[in-house]
Amino acid sequence: MQIKWRGGCLISVLVVVVLAIIGATILEVRPDLAAQGIDLIRTVAGDEAAAWLENTVFSIKDMVQHEAYQLGLVHASAPSWAAVPSAIPGLALSPRPTAAPSATPALTTPTPEGTPAPAQTRPTATMPLSPTALPPTPTPWQPTPLSDVGTMDGAGQWSPYLTDSAGQVVAYRTFVQPDPKRPYVYAAVVAINLQATQLHFVLGTEEPVSKVKIARKGAIPATDLQGGQLLAAFNGGFKARHGHFGAMIDGVTVLPPIEGFGTIALYQDGRVQIGAWGTDITDSPNLVAWRQNGPLLIEHGTINPHTENQTSQDWGIILKGVTAVERSGVGISADGSTLYYVAGDSLILPRLASAFAMIHVENAMQLDINAIYVRFDTFQASPSGLVSSPLLDTMKGNAQRYLHAWPRDFFYLTAINGTATGAQ
Repeated sequence: MQIKWRGGCLISVLVVVVLAIIGATILEVRPDLAAQGIDLIRTVAGDEAAAWLENTVFSIKDMVQHEAYQLGLVHASAPSWAAVPSAIPGLALSPRPTAAPSATPALTTPTPEGTPAPAQTRPTATMPLSPTALPPTPTPWQPTPLSDVGTMDGAGQWSPYLTDSAGQVVAYRTFVQPDPKRPYVYAAVVAINLQATQLHFVLGTEEPVSKVKIARKGAIPATDLQGGQLLAAFNGGFKARHGHFGAMIDGVTVLPPIEGFGTIALYQDGRVQIGAWGTDITDSPNLVAWRQNGPLLIEHGTINPHTENQTSQDWGIILKGVTAVERSGVGISADGSTLYYVAGDSLILPRLASAFAMIHVENAMQLDINAIYVRFDTFQASPSGLVSSPLLDTMKGNAQRYLHAWPRDFFYLTAINGTATGAQ
């Protein structure tokens, strides 16, 4: 009986390994089918069974990748940046309309040091043309310089990503290497000038699921869905069932906030804040939207030691933090003027936190995970309408997701100067 039992266990283990390998293959080739399969398992067997299977698949994938690197079959290489489409003159590049504002009106906060100074009155013919009378040359905005963030060529080097109609760069991108045990892993970083852009939040047609009655268009408003305004869009957070993290939009609380958890908040004056609910961020009539997604990864410039804790009630009943998977997050500078979006494959939760620490954010929180859901897109006008382009060539899934109704919540950016263009 003991021999039969051991034989049965061996067969069970082999079946699990084979299924995991098949699952990993499907995950690479058709992540959308893999996501549908996991959702089916959640419905039939529950969240914990689905999470166990996902952890097994990703663990095997991570092990294979690590061994391939050790054998020299896989080499560390810089990101494969997706090309940013060029603007096509005359196509949907109309001035920003003066209709009622969407989720957040334009910024009214003072321009911080490092952003272009406002235009000054040029001297007239009766004014002496002395050096002191000439307007100063504006200083272009740039993110904080980075160092010691990796050994690959280009690591930590900011390159222009997006510009507005005035020709000023409003977003840069680079990458860092946050995992010494996985030197082939990188995290892509987008730095966004919040003094030149406006952040908005969109509730998905399905997520976060709530009993609260509220309109769910799941789409960018038509007034912003044009080449003259839409700059970029990126994914929101977990499904409601994976943590019931709070969310509010247009003054309607879809899910109540959890005290102490990381929150990204949007205010009526255009200000963006990331912090802990109840201390850094509290309820206010000036708030127009906010979204939670677990504890902060970076809290006041320091990595939250809680990122090593795998308690599901905090991080959501989903993949473990030690599981290497596509992860994304958002952080903000100490002065609140720069928003950072970070995403990468084969990232464990503590190393996502390390990536944010490398770029010196004040506060940061995790957003969604998994290849099918982690996505950052930019947009340009074309003869057939808006064209989307992902941050990375490796980003998978529905390429037009943010141009139509989408079941998951997400964020999008508009250029305050009215026209967003790709920096080449």
